[in-house]
Amino acid sequence: EDFICDRAFWDPQYPSEPRGVDTDLPLSAFPLIFISSSFELDLIAIIDCLLASGIEPEAEKRGDNDPVIIAGGMSLTLNPVPWAPIIDLAILGEGEEAVLSWLNIYQDWLEGGRAKASLLESSDALLFIWIPGRSQRGVVPADYEGYPGDPAHSHAVHPDAHFGDCWLVEITRGCPRKCRFCAVCGAVKARFAEIDAVIEQIKQTDALGAQKIGLVGAAVGDHPKLKELVREIVATGREITVSSLRVERSDEELLSLLASGGYRTLTVAPEAGSEELRRKLGKTVSDEELLRLVRQAGLSGLKSVRLYFILGMPDSEPPEAIINLVKLLRDEAPRSLKLDLSAAAFIPKPGTPWEEAPFCETRAIDAVKKELRSAIYQIPGTSIRFESTRTERIAALISRGDRLLGEALLRSRIEQKPLEQILKQSGVDPDACLQPSYQNEPPPWSFIQR
Repeated sequence: EDFICDRAFWDPQYPSEPRGVDTDLPLSAFPLIFISSSFELDLIAIIDCLLASGIEPEAEKRGDNDPVIIAGGMSLTLNPVPWAPIIDLAILGEGEEAVLSWLNIYQDWLEGGRAKASLLESSDALLFIWIPGRSQRGVVPADYEGYPGDPAHSHAVHPDAHFGDCWLVEITRGCPRKCRFCAVCGAVKARFAEIDAVIEQIKQTDALGAQKIGLVGAAVGDHPKLKELVREIVATGREITVSSLRVERSDEELLSLLASGGYRTLTVAPEAGSEELRRKLGKTVSDEELLRLVRQAGLSGLKSVRLYFILGMPDSEPPEAIINLVKLLRDEAPRSLKLDLSAAAFIPKPGTPWEEAPFCETRAIDAVKKELRSAIYQIPGTSIRFESTRTERIAALISRGDRLLGEALLRSRIEQKPLEQILKQSGVDPDACLQPSYQNEPPPWSFIQR
């Protein structure tokens, strides 16, 4: 009660102050701004957004009458420290109940006065809150115990939105697989949404005009009642899409059900070309299982299979391993089935077994990408996409960064100069930051109690 909530979206293609979707008020008109961040590079977008909105991006320069800025989401739950120069506080973990608990403190503060220092002091009582330069204790990311019976879902559907007229529901949270590179496994407790709760939510989507239902989560393919849920959705006459599936759990029946619901592109993540490396990562998928999958995908009427790979991991493999696997799959798959590859550099994530691993040398990553591009484009019906290595390098710097990194990033956006140039001017070697060793001192995120 007593709050008006709106959503605002930053589009770097149109770098002007964003306005609320419902109220049409400019972002700077709101006294309280929440930021939801899933990826490291969001920090750059947020700084640009604040600058375009005329909001002072440096927290220490904002006064009592300026907006209070709070951030949360996966990237801050892993490591909020690079955000320190920008935000007033962070809410780590799952936000459903945590945000409401903090809003009670905020409402009491509004009634009692306007000194921001008193708001921060009161907020520090919540264990899931991290306040830059103030919190001297361990931070315990919040859990939402009610998730299985109340899974997160879309509250609005719009044809101009990123997913168009697709209504999304999170049927899994966290992941039980414990792959060595994966941030989700260490940051969020693994569990599955109750199927009755999901079906009930789907029944209430008629008013939103959603023509498609999207099942999302890090472990959608592991949901014990996935087939039952897909069958229910298909019976409603709506189309269906899923974020990704498990190779070893995707059988002919599931793929046929999905295809009957308009599903056209199967997404899986082998991550590595060789079985040996997949086992080291925590992936138990064999080459034979991948071959079986592309055969079944073609027979089920799917149009393409999207395969994700990681390059430059600590236990690296030559590019030939991926090339040879793709050739095997291409020979096995029907010619009508396209193979769409996506390969990205390994970025060490806080809270994972490989948090101290190095980011691969840029030239080495670029050489692997060049060899893969040359070989894959010669295989008919197959394509491959890459992220910019420079962008991946910046993401790795932010992933394991400290406050100094955040300050350099802020300065680089204000002065419109490259981040690494600013770091070097500050006496910081970016290459050294990407080859860390925390044996003598704890990492920046060591205060988080996972």
